[in-house]
Amino acid sequence: MLLAWTCIFTACGGEDTVHTTAQVSETETDIAESGETSEINDEEPGAGETNDEEPGAGETNDEDTDNEEAESSDDEEKTVKAAARGSFMAPVEMDEDLKNQLAEEMLQENEMDTSVVESAPVTKGCSFTLPEAFSESEDIEGMYVTRRYPIDASTIYYVALGRDVALQLMTEETFKAQAEENFRKEYGEDIEVHIDSFERIRIDGCPAFRIRCHYQVGDTQMSQLEYAINADKSYVITYSQTDDYDRMEEYEASAETIHLDF
Repeated sequence: MLLAWTCIFTACGGEDTVHTTAQVSETETDIAESGETSEINDEEPGAGETNDEEPGAGETNDEDTDNEEAESSDDEEKTVKAAARGSFMAPVEMDEDLKNQLAEEMLQENEMDTSVVESAPVTKGCSFTLPEAFSESEDIEGMYVTRRYPIDASTIYYVALGRDVALQLMTEETFKAQAEENFRKEYGEDIEVHIDSFERIRIDGCPAFRIRCHYQVGDTQMSQLEYAINADKSYVITYSQTDDYDRMEEYEASAETIHLDF
């Protein structure tokens, strides 16, 4: 079952840092706010304000242009929202001791890291710094979007899952197969996922994965940078973008700030 986590924003040098607490709820929608959002001045007009000045001949109205772009990006928005939720599934429901035993046996057989089974540290949450252009989405818990979303459909999605030692068994091949299966269920069509890099790393002493991939959905080219940390809980952060905007440098900088809170 997907476990939801509370997200807190604090100002950090003009950017926002996402913090999480160790309090979990039973469903993804049961997230309770446990902090305040740092001030973000979008300099947008109020809901009741209007622009009385009509554009002159040969002039264009920026608001109309944005509306047209927004309408044309409806399909892209649906694609991005589905993709941003990542390629990882909730842990398999079975007896915890049995699952740990089976996972440990398979890890040993394949000479893989067994530390998550032997002595996973107790974590209070995970934190990372958001790029300056991003703020919390009003539609999806754990998603962060740009101020021009969905025109700029770049997203960052964070989720915390229950402990799943079997995650450590993930390989490039199983990640690709799982991602394609998830997208097949989401879109009702076959979508080929191309793995650009698949790395086993450690974050704050815990085993983790760093994955770059890309794929095509209709006319939309998507690329993603995903981090999955395997501790006493599983933390997944997915940075996504379309081919219209290249934010990978910002994503890489944000990923450098990912830390576990103990």
